[in-house]
Amino acid sequence: MARHAIAADDKRARRDTILAAARTLFNAGDGSLPSAAEIAAAAGLAKGTVYLYFRTKEEIFVALLLESLDTLLGGISAVFRETGGRRRDKVAAFLAMYVEHLHAHPELLHLDALAYGVLEANLGPDKLRAFKLDFVALLTRTADAVEGALRLAPGRGIPLLLRSFALTRGLWQAARPYEGPTAIEAEPAFGSLRPDFRADLTEALAEYWRGALTA
Repeated sequence: MARHAIAADDKRARRDTILAAARTLFNAGDGSLPSAAEIAAAAGLAKGTVYLYFRTKEEIFVALLLESLDTLLGGISAVFRETGGRRRDKVAAFLAMYVEHLHAHPELLHLDALAYGVLEANLGPDKLRAFKLDFVALLTRTADAVEGALRLAPGRGIPLLLRSFALTRGLWQAARPYEGPTAIEAEPAFGSLRPDFRADLTEALAEYWRGALTA
C-alpha cells in the first residue's frame, strides 16, 4: 500500500510539474498555446512522458484553466465564510480579493478567452463533459458559500457569480490590461479608450452587486 501511495504522489508531482511549466511558458508568450514539446522541455521531461498525462496540449491548458478557477473560486468561498460584519462588508472583501487575484494571475482570463474557440473545441466529448462537470461542482460549492454568508435564497449564488464573471470578461476584453497599446492607441487622444481594468472592474462589480442584492 505504501508503494502505491508513493507512486501516486510521484504521478501527482509530475503532473504538477507539467502544469507549472505550461503556465510559465503561457505567461511569457504571445497568447498562443505552447506545444507539448516546449512544455516537456521546460519541465525537464521527455515529450512522451507528457503524453502519458495529457493526450493533447489543449488538455494541458484545460487542466490549467480548471486549476486556476479552483484557486479563484476557493478564495471567494473563503472570503465569504471568514468575513464578518454586514453584508456590504462581505461583498467589499470579496471584490477586493477577486480583483487583486485576477491582477496577480493574468493567465486565468487569457485562458478563459481561449476556452470556447480553442480549448473546448479540441477536446473529445468525454474530456469536455468531465471539465464541465468539474466546473459546475466548483461553482456550486462557491455559490453555497455566497448564499450562506449573505443569507440569500437557494439558487441566487450561481447567477451572481456567472454574471460577475461575464462582466469581468467584457471589461477585460475592452481594456486588454496585460497587453501594451498599439502605436495609435498610445496617442493621448485615445486615452479614454484605455480604461483602468482594476478600477473599472471594482466599480462595475460594486454597482452590480449593490443593485442585485437590493432588487
